[in-house]
Amino acid sequence: MDDHSEDNSFAKAQSLGDRVISVEHGGAAKARNIGLKMAYGEYILFLDADDVLSQDALVNLFIAMEEKSDCDVVYGKAKDFVSPELSSEQRAKLKVRENGYGGVLPGCGLIKKSVFDRSGYFDENLSSGETVDWMMNVKEAGAVVREINQVTLRRRLHMTNTGRLKREEEMKNYAAILRKRM
Repeated sequence: MDDHSEDNSFAKAQSLGDRVISVEHGGAAKARNIGLKMAYGEYILFLDADDVLSQDALVNLFIAMEEKSDCDVVYGKAKDFVSPELSSEQRAKLKVRENGYGGVLPGCGLIKKSVFDRSGYFDENLSSGETVDWMMNVKEAGAVVREINQVTLRRRLHMTNTGRLKREEEMKNYAAILRKRM
């Protein structure tokens, strides 16, 4: 799924022979929901174009999933890295977490596609925080979630990360998520 990226991701993916669907500025939740409805595999892993899976991430997530037969979602940790094209002045403005950290980032987890039948899809009204909201739905639906103590995602930090540019909007979305659950 390509949410009208401006970094040539669409053309790069097409050149590899991958099936790529373009969504016109619908947001991450809409793009993920469309992709989910088109997916035919048993497992789902979301990966944003600017992030990178750690070596052996898929193997480690799959093994952890298979070790517990009732497991629906397995999450690993993320580790930040600074995009190499940034100047030293830009790098100084970034808050880089040196160690692996937990949290609900899309590329950190392997998800059984069937869990979406119980939890529902991502809330397309949220422009950020949609993964946290969905994970709360997953837990409320009684899905079994497991976390492994391994870095599975390398999260690229750059000057256009959504959280950096839209902090106020992001906080409003998290407030809406909390209100929904009160």
